[in-house]
Amino acid sequence: MDYIKNKLKETREAIDKKDYKTALENCNEIVQYDDKNFMIHLFLGVSNFNLNNLAAAEKSYNSAFKIQKSPVPLRGLLELYNKTNENDKLSNTLKELIPLTTDEQKKKELTFRLIEISGFLKDYKTTIDFISPILFGDEKSSDDSEQSKTDRIKLLEKFEEANYQNYLNTLKTKIDEKLREKNIPIVDYTKSHVLGAIQHTPEQKQERDKIEFELNKSLINNFNLKVYEELLSKNNINIITNEQMVRIYTHFIQILISKRRIYGSEENKDEEKQKQLCKEIKENCERMNEMLSTPIYSLEILINLLEEEFNFNDDDDDEEDNEVNQKGKEIENNKSNNQIYEKINEISNVLTNKYPNRGLGWIGLGFYKVFKLKDYSEQSKQLIEKGFSNAGSTDSLLGYLALSKWYLKVENHERVRDIVKKSMIVYEQKQRSVGGADYFNNIFIKLQLILVESLSFNCNFELASSLLESLIKKFPIHFIPLTFSQGKLNFYSIKDYKKSKELFQSIIDESSNDNNNLQINKKIIEQSRIYLIWLQILLKESKESLIKSKENLKETIELNGEISNGYLIYYVYGLILIELNQNDQGSGCDNEIISFIIQQFLKSAKLNPNHSDTFAKLGTLYKKMGQKERSKKCYQKSLQLDILNGEAGFELGEIYAESGQTSLVMSLYKEITDFCLSSKQIKRFPINVVKCSWAFYRLAIYQMDNKDIHNSVLSLLNAIKGEPLNESYWRTLAEAYRRQFKYVAALKSLKKAEEILDNENRIATDINFQIATLSKTLGLYDDAINEYDRVLKQLENNVPSLKGKAECLLQLSIEQYKFRNFRQSLIHLQLAESSIKIALEKENNFHSLWRLYADISGYFLNLPNGDDDNNNNNNNKNNNYNYLVEKSKQSSNAYFNCVRIHSNAHSLQDLSVGYFNQYIIYKNYLKQQQQQGNQQLEKEKDNIKVTREETENLLKSSIKCVIEALNLSPSDPMLWNLLGVVLMDKFPAQSQHALIKSIQLDSSKSEPYNNLTLLYFEYGFIEQSDKSLMIAKNNNVDSIVSWSLQGLINEVKSSNKNNNSSTTTTTTNNSNNDVSTGREDYNYIDNALESSPIGQGLLGYGITSLLEGYSETSYSVLYKYVELNPNSIEGNNSLALIYSHQNDYENSEKHFKSALKLLSNSNSNNNNNNNNNNNNSSNNSNNESKITVNNTNCSIGSILFSDKPLNDGIEFSNDEKLKYVKINLSRTQYYLGKFEEALDTIKPYITQSTSEPSLSNSILFELVSLIYCKLNKLNESIDAMKKSISQIPKSIETATIRKQNLLFTLAKIQYSCNNGNNKQIDTIVKTLEAIITIDKRFYKAWYYLAAIHIDCGKNNLAKNVLIKLQTTVEQLEFNSYLLLSKIHLLDNEIEEARKQLQKLIHLFPLEPIGWTSLAELEMKYFINNCSGNNNNNNNNNNNESGDPCNLPLSLLNHSLNKKQRQEYSGMGQLSVGPDHKVLQPPTIKELETIAKANLYDLQSPWTKCLDNAIVIMKRIIHSNPLSTSNNSNNNNNNNNIQPWIHLQNLLYWRSLYTDSKEDWESTKSCWNVVQYLISSSTTTSTEQFKFQQILIELEFKLALSIITGEGENSTTTANDIAEFDKLISNYQKQTNYTNDKKSVLLSLEAKKYLRHGDKVKALSILKEALKLEPTSIPIYHNLCDIYQSNDQLDASLLCLNRSLLILKQQQQQPSPSTNNNNTNGLILTTLSKIIRIYCIQKKFKDALKLLDENLNNNNNIDNPVIKLLKGILIIGSSKLTNNNLKQFTNDMKNALNLFEESSTINSKLSLTNFYSAVVQFNLKNFNLSDILLQKELNLTPSLSLQINSLQEKIKQFTK
Repeated sequence: MDYIKNKLKETREAIDKKDYKTALENCNEIVQYDDKNFMIHLFLGVSNFNLNNLAAAEKSYNSAFKIQKSPVPLRGLLELYNKTNENDKLSNTLKELIPLTTDEQKKKELTFRLIEISGFLKDYKTTIDFISPILFGDEKSSDDSEQSKTDRIKLLEKFEEANYQNYLNTLKTKIDEKLREKNIPIVDYTKSHVLGAIQHTPEQKQERDKIEFELNKSLINNFNLKVYEELLSKNNINIITNEQMVRIYTHFIQILISKRRIYGSEENKDEEKQKQLCKEIKENCERMNEMLSTPIYSLEILINLLEEEFNFNDDDDDEEDNEVNQKGKEIENNKSNNQIYEKINEISNVLTNKYPNRGLGWIGLGFYKVFKLKDYSEQSKQLIEKGFSNAGSTDSLLGYLALSKWYLKVENHERVRDIVKKSMIVYEQKQRSVGGADYFNNIFIKLQLILVESLSFNCNFELASSLLESLIKKFPIHFIPLTFSQGKLNFYSIKDYKKSKELFQSIIDESSNDNNNLQINKKIIEQSRIYLIWLQILLKESKESLIKSKENLKETIELNGEISNGYLIYYVYGLILIELNQNDQGSGCDNEIISFIIQQFLKSAKLNPNHSDTFAKLGTLYKKMGQKERSKKCYQKSLQLDILNGEAGFELGEIYAESGQTSLVMSLYKEITDFCLSSKQIKRFPINVVKCSWAFYRLAIYQMDNKDIHNSVLSLLNAIKGEPLNESYWRTLAEAYRRQFKYVAALKSLKKAEEILDNENRIATDINFQIATLSKTLGLYDDAINEYDRVLKQLENNVPSLKGKAECLLQLSIEQYKFRNFRQSLIHLQLAESSIKIALEKENNFHSLWRLYADISGYFLNLPNGDDDNNNNNNNKNNNYNYLVEKSKQSSNAYFNCVRIHSNAHSLQDLSVGYFNQYIIYKNYLKQQQQQGNQQLEKEKDNIKVTREETENLLKSSIKCVIEALNLSPSDPMLWNLLGVVLMDKFPAQSQHALIKSIQLDSSKSEPYNNLTLLYFEYGFIEQSDKSLMIAKNNNVDSIVSWSLQGLINEVKSSNKNNNSSTTTTTTNNSNNDVSTGREDYNYIDNALESSPIGQGLLGYGITSLLEGYSETSYSVLYKYVELNPNSIEGNNSLALIYSHQNDYENSEKHFKSALKLLSNSNSNNNNNNNNNNNNSSNNSNNESKITVNNTNCSIGSILFSDKPLNDGIEFSNDEKLKYVKINLSRTQYYLGKFEEALDTIKPYITQSTSEPSLSNSILFELVSLIYCKLNKLNESIDAMKKSISQIPKSIETATIRKQNLLFTLAKIQYSCNNGNNKQIDTIVKTLEAIITIDKRFYKAWYYLAAIHIDCGKNNLAKNVLIKLQTTVEQLEFNSYLLLSKIHLLDNEIEEARKQLQKLIHLFPLEPIGWTSLAELEMKYFINNCSGNNNNNNNNNNNESGDPCNLPLSLLNHSLNKKQRQEYSGMGQLSVGPDHKVLQPPTIKELETIAKANLYDLQSPWTKCLDNAIVIMKRIIHSNPLSTSNNSNNNNNNNNIQPWIHLQNLLYWRSLYTDSKEDWESTKSCWNVVQYLISSSTTTSTEQFKFQQILIELEFKLALSIITGEGENSTTTANDIAEFDKLISNYQKQTNYTNDKKSVLLSLEAKKYLRHGDKVKALSILKEALKLEPTSIPIYHNLCDIYQSNDQLDASLLCLNRSLLILKQQQQQPSPSTNNNNTNGLILTTLSKIIRIYCIQKKFKDALKLLDENLNNNNNIDNPVIKLLKGILIIGSSKLTNNNLKQFTNDMKNALNLFEESSTINSKLSLTNFYSAVVQFNLKNFNLSDILLQKELNLTPSLSLQINSLQEKIKQFTK
């Protein structure tokens, strides 16, 4: 023990000496012997603490305290925890230390220390426990010193904070406990915005609010309000900080609010307490504002209290009921809301000025603007939305109320519903928070009324009415105002006047029972009485009640005085006066009464100038008094207020119509209907269309008169939607449909009108007649007859109805006949005859009646007469013939009357048919006479006597009539067909000519071919009839007549074979087959047996198509025919001609040779047959069938060899055919270049003597001349051409034209052999001038004459020739302008050449060569800005331009080595005609021109231009992989490379622009192809081209290394970068590279570092590159971009200014290698970049000055981008002030001019329309501005945000 004591003594000494290490060692040594020793643990704690062993010290102190409850270790712990800042342990230590402390002062200090720490730890319970005794307990200080008071106030502040926070914590804890009990999740609302956070359901939210309210009731009364009374003294403002005072006030006011809400609940409702607390809240808020300079909380609380005081019944902004008079006297009930508005505005202004980031103030300002100022501009909405976007306003019902009303006024009803829906959620939350108190009911009702108004506007009346009913049930205290709203809804919108009357009457009844609310609702009650009187007028009540109401109104007006009366009372008073006086005086009133009534309406208009009906009534009254001008002005005013006012619109239209102002009538109706159909009014359409259906109807009539039938129908349909039971509308609609040929719709409309009339027991015969007519048109003959009978019941013997009925009966008869129901057909026909006879008795001078009578009489001839059972009886036969003769004569006489009344081709045709039918009947009758004998027939008394002479006269009359008809209409194919039929019996040759003429006029009909078949068949020409029939069947495969004839022909063929063949089995089989074929034809007449013609039909169809110029159709038909008939001479010859047309001369030669071979065989067969049996030549299968016409033979195929038309009937012999086929073969060989063979083919015919000129010989010698020319035998060629000219027969129509062509060809041949002989040239010139003299429109002679002058170097003479052509000939070809432009180019007259090409494209816009030539000119001379010297050099390298003679020859394809594809060559080759040209694909040169032109397109984005050019280059490569452009002179290998190089460059440019991996890959692929082609080529590439390829390779390697550097490709990327570094290093070591190239390589290296984000390294490398090439513009631009990205704008400007200086020097002193166009482009780019920086720095004037300085002497001033840029700068530099309005306007106009010029040059340039719209907006031209914005939005959708913003401003200003 002594040892321990000694050690403890040593330890104490060591501690005193601060030798804590020794002390620690001693303690550690002795603690092993006595671990319960208090001093040892205490010394251990002290030593460890001082040695900073804090954990050990804490442990030792705790051990010491456990051993002995002494304050000493606690003080050590206190010191330790102070050092470690462990406040929670420090608090616990203090709690244990304070009771052990005996020193009062020390104890007090420790207590305050604990209070401070507890506050820091938010241990509010501890704070309260330790402060309460000091403030309120026995320990309360009695010291009254200032310091003591100050300390007390500070303690009170801490107590208040702790107490309030403890209240909140307790409330939350208890709420959480209750929620757990009810299994409701606990939600942290501060984290509700986090995605996936737990949320309460609406039911759970409601339950939580209920729990909170109930718990709050028990906790809120625990507050000691005296603490707040003591703290909130003004004297404490110097003791407590502003923040603390604000917090205290906030807590106090919040406590008062909570208490007030408790007294507002249903259970504890106490209105006196509520009012008292509300008053206290306001007073404390105002004191808080006064004391603390308007803090946020008090201001917002005041606004929220004002929100509760809003009275929905006081806010009356309905224009219909706003009765505030002009003298400023207001209804007293409106004062409360007006005071609220002003107070809200006052507080909101303070709130927004001091706390602009708080939302409630902005909402208050917006609310004031909307409700007080009635300001529905965009600014009001923006204020409210700004409020909602800021803090503290999400639950503002005022904001939702103002916003919903704003959207209501701007008619955005979708947003109204959304806003009201959101507000209902906020309302429910607020209601739950106040325990269901009625603080927010007024705002709720007002929001619902706004929704009702919105629903009413959108015609959702049912929902609006039900909503009002639910409000009345929910808030019975507001019965009167809500019922009044429902009454107005039924009155104005639903138009249910009875219901409306009941509602207004219930208001009167309620007011008599409830005197409490009488004064409050006084205005509503008075208006309800007025509405009741108005309803009496509308419901047409008794005169006595109206008189009584009148007296009541008069008494009310006199009692109230003029000042107090509203507009409505005067308006209704005026209405009742009109009604009573109309009842008294019928149609009207005298002027004195009218004047008195007018005075009432004027008073009403004075009080409310916005009531449309008032001015409409005034207009009507003025009209009655004869004051039309006043009337018109009143109507116009009424329509200005309400465009749908029916009375005003109708009467104003009548006034305009009476004065003849039709355009004004149309515009008025259009304006009314457009408003009704507008998008804003679309939901009100069901209501609006009822109001303005009359306008739609009137507009439809005017539209129909103007032949705008489609819009007329639409207008009528809309009118019917408004008045579906108006029969006039349906009748007019039917007429409109009829004019549209929509007969079914017209019929339905008329039947609807008829149904309406029937329901009203009215009759309209015109409707019945129209229905009948339409039914007849649609084939509804039974319905039509019924309607005609209805008309005839009302109008007996009505001629149109009788005629229509007869027509319908005739059609029914025809239908019955088709179904073989002859008896019923006869009955209908007899009824039709009786009907038309009645019509003729009444009107016998109508052409149509006689024609119909003739048709009916003629149709009797088709029907059998008499009983079928007695058909063999002779008497019946005689009676039948008598009947037929009678009806045929009756028909002919009727047709004769038609001709008598109106003679024309159609009536003569009908008469001819009538006579011919009568002739046939007479002829058969005479035939029967011959069979039965004249004596037996004479015994019959009733027989009609018919003579042969009379019969022959009928035929002659028929022929005469049809010939007279042909004289009137010689081109009618059906008349020629009729003539052929009439002539067929007596004059077959003339019949054949007539039928062929009909076919020539129209070869698509089957009837002439059928008749021709019948003619051939009748005279025994079976083969010819078979061929004609094949064509007829091809024209109409379903023709019954054609198949009947086919069966008949097959039967005849069968019988012929049976008669002529032997009895062998084969012959019998053939005979049976033919018989069966004929039988099948008859059995299947009604079926289409074939889908296409076969056999000879194919040949005929092919030849016909060939003659008509349809070469493609002809080819397909003839090819098929030759496949089926390879031995056909005509087939092979025709197909060869087709191949020749298609330039397929090899196949053409093949088939011509086949035809020659077949002809040779045919000649040998003919010789053998002629020797054996001349009569059986037709049996040879290779001979053509012939018929005899006018003693000559004619073959169908001979037209292909004939010089004369088919009608001449000439048949060529086989030798002649052989000659013509050889000529065709020779021509084909000529085209194939086989000139010797071509000459040998036709040589036998050259030496033959020619007696008479013929076209064939002329063609022959023309071909010989051309062949000699190709063989370079020019003298023989000239002689042959002269023979060709001499052989032209003068009798042919084209002799002159052919002679001109041949002379022209002769001139070309002569010029080809010219050796500089001036005399010969003069002769050629004179020859050409002679050709021109004969025919000035022989353009080729003009062109060739100009070409000769060019070749002789006489360009001026060539110009004179073409100018003379243009001034002499009216209808010019485009080639004249094209050739003249080329001559101007030869003389270096670029602008003149351009003018000629511009004329060309204006006159011939569909000629592609004009556009192509102008494009080439623009690109070559204007875009590239080439000089004249360069132009000459280029011409030398261009074959087409360099050779003057080649110029016209190339343009017109007149050179002898060119194929003439679209002209008649004069050598027997048929032309395909202008409508059947074979389109040639574009040449490679044309495609290259288009690709190049795409790159200069300013109307499209650059990427699109590149894409278009790339597509064209790919097309060149794909379609012509081994071809090149025409103007290239290199070898073939190099030519093959050029398209690939162009494609590579285009892809490279696109890759630079897009920086896309796909584009770079494409560039790489194309580059590899180019490299491969270069390696395969023998051509040496230039150094510049090689370096370009190196740059492209480096670019795509660098780009792909950066783009693909992700994930698994990282190794590849590293390899790519390494390869790039290796390549560029090797290239940089090249000694032969100039500084320019080295600087480019350095720039690429800098680009690598720039792509990796190392801007510093990139800058240093670019500066090195700049040292090598100080004038490199790209390097300066790259430096500028880097500086600008670092926001170093001054450095960027320095680089750009230096660049601009260099460019100007290059422009002033150009070097040979400098491209002036490129320099101009770089100047513009540099200027644009400088200006952009100036704009960023807001230096618009400096930018404008710079632009003007640099572009004054530059032709780029017309660049649209520059004009746009200059206009933007003018806008930016011009600011509107009070002193510079004129200058500002001038600036805007100047800018607008620039924008218009820019748009004229490039209408699709972005931003042009937008900035033009900005200027128009500044100039107050809002409509134009809006139009321009729409255009810009279509062009540049990415500007939608800016465009929408400006459009909103426009709407704001226009409203």
